[in-house]
Amino acid sequence: MMNSSLRLLRIAAAVELATLLVLLINLATVHWPAVASLTGPTHGCAYLFIIVFTVRRPDTTPRTRALAVLPGIGGLLVLRRLAQRTTETPRAV
Repeated sequence: MMNSSLRLLRIAAAVELATLLVLLINLATVHWPAVASLTGPTHGCAYLFIIVFTVRRPDTTPRTRALAVLPGIGGLLVLRRLAQRTTETPRAV
């Protein structure tokens, strides 16, 4: 279950970053409205998915939740933080 949810997060992070790049390149070059109207909502959905996914996970810290709201790279940063948490070794008390 955990791997499949992280897989969805990986997909959403890749889609969010890719669509943001397409939007920015389109804005800087030809500025075709069709490109913006197609990729804009896709980017927004991926962005919101990452935020909701991160906030609803019980094992995320406030810092991880704050990273999720960064456009473009937030999903990748959340993935990195979650991977670090799963590979950390427990400290002896």
